[in-house]
Amino acid sequence: MPTVLTSSQQTFVDITDQRKLSAYITSNLPKTQSEDPNVLPHTYAPSWASTNLVLTPVVFLDQTSLALNATGLTITWKRKDGTSAEANLTTGETVTGGVLKVTQDKLAASTSGMITYICYINYFDSETKNTVNISSDITYTLVKNAENAKLAYVTADTYVFKYNTSSTLVGATQATLTGQVQGVAISKWQYKNSSGNWADYPTTSDNTNITSGTLVVKPTHAVFNNNVAQIKLATSDSNVYDTITITKMYDGAKGDTGGKGDTGATGSGGLSVILGNENQSLACTSAGKTSVAATITIPFTGYVGITQTACSCTVGTLPTGITVKSNTAATASAAGKLELSVATSSNLGADATLTGDITLTFTISSQTVTKVFTWTKSKAGSNGTSAVVFSVYAPNGTVVQNQSGSLTLATSAYSGTTAITSATYQWAKYVNGTWTNISGATSSTLTVSGSDIVNIQSYRCTMTYSSKNYVDVITVEDKSDPYVSEMLSIGGFTVKNNLGGVVPYIIVRTNQHEVDALMGNISETAPSSPKSGDFWYQVDHTAKTVTLKKYNGTAWATATETQSLTYTWYAQDKDGNAVTFGKTGKVIYLSAADIDSIMTLQCDVSK
Repeated sequence: MPTVLTSSQQTFVDITDQRKLSAYITSNLPKTQSEDPNVLPHTYAPSWASTNLVLTPVVFLDQTSLALNATGLTITWKRKDGTSAEANLTTGETVTGGVLKVTQDKLAASTSGMITYICYINYFDSETKNTVNISSDITYTLVKNAENAKLAYVTADTYVFKYNTSSTLVGATQATLTGQVQGVAISKWQYKNSSGNWADYPTTSDNTNITSGTLVVKPTHAVFNNNVAQIKLATSDSNVYDTITITKMYDGAKGDTGGKGDTGATGSGGLSVILGNENQSLACTSAGKTSVAATITIPFTGYVGITQTACSCTVGTLPTGITVKSNTAATASAAGKLELSVATSSNLGADATLTGDITLTFTISSQTVTKVFTWTKSKAGSNGTSAVVFSVYAPNGTVVQNQSGSLTLATSAYSGTTAITSATYQWAKYVNGTWTNISGATSSTLTVSGSDIVNIQSYRCTMTYSSKNYVDVITVEDKSDPYVSEMLSIGGFTVKNNLGGVVPYIIVRTNQHEVDALMGNISETAPSSPKSGDFWYQVDHTAKTVTLKKYNGTAWATATETQSLTYTWYAQDKDGNAVTFGKTGKVIYLSAADIDSIMTLQCDVSK
């Protein structure tokens, strides 16, 4: 069944179907936003806080654009987070004149990483006295950059407080601890209390706060248990931290003879070895393999009592991927240093293994002291490297009207949160079921002429970046003026005394231009001086007909040509009842005998 393009009626009533309301939403920013989780606070690109997101509804009434302040037009906005229920707009989302402006990075607080803005449009049509309601929505999604490996470690300028035989502090009077982190933020410093629990480092005059990157530890601070203080650097990720041990070391006390007799000789102090690095996190991929080659440095110092003494280190069994790079013994005046090399792409024994110990045996004064060094894998996010986000959008909308003007298609490309500026592009057009590259269309934007858009047209952009192709597609639309028909009549719209007849005909326009025009004149007599190929609508009041004639060079003959559109006629009597009416064509003959007081004619025009 052909699609009706337009209808017209005469004589008394123009009955019109409810007018059609349509709309779409234009966005000044891409529909994806990238988050960089490796900085605090996280950053977003593009940032809605610095470049506000502006959503503008574009409304059409029967394909004619409506101003947002048009009489009878009401616009309201709602929001939806992921698949949750619709809700009212929140702080940072304001509507002025129907346009929604978002001044905060709302995706940052979205649990789903997806926000949909919904525009509800209500229009009261004063002509038809009807209210039409429609809605349009647009969705924004958050893409997170890959998280770097999360690391935290602590260094100190000393690891021991030394006391002589009189229990007097000698040497360093304080230790300055320095914390360094990657992918996390320093939360606070803690110590292990007598109950074995981690507690916040006590407030002292030496530390203005316990959340900075440094901490001063003094022997007088109430953090030592059995002369050992275990200090922890806590971070924003509870699974990422580092610990360090500071020891109070006493020289051996002099012996005695019950108080009786002479004082004994100075006793020999206990053996001890202090490690400058007791554990270390290693950056690994999500698959559990080391992401980069690294060196683990473990300073060590030996003591007999409080006297620094030469010592050497023997390394126990090492996991696959870790080897000894260097091993320098300590002397009575200098610390020793063990360096371990970590190979890249090693699973350190097994992909699933996340931590392990290395036994270190130190020889000092012909005796041995055993220490344990711990390594831990710090795994990166599952997506490994920075996500590349590529999208195509239309800054000024995706609609042209009447195939006129032009519109711009733009691209948005980010690697993580960094805009991509060194890529190549190729635009293509979807024609007859095939993507065809557009010659010369190799920039990041494409200007599309309205004349190239017939109803709808899809365009594809392929971005080549770092030897990989990224593709996005956008569809644009032409909103042409509707077909409008008008019923005219040769002889007018009235007859007298049931005599004679009139000749109704249809004029069709679109975009203010007539289409399927009359092929010739309408008259009872043939045109004078015709040329071969001329047409004439012959009116015959006797036969009560209208016939399309064509001049063949010598005479008029019934034409075989037809109009390009189809015209279907209907009739109603004075009471509005349908009556049989079998006439067709752009021009018809209506006899007075067909009219019982009043007749209403309707003509549907279709392709």
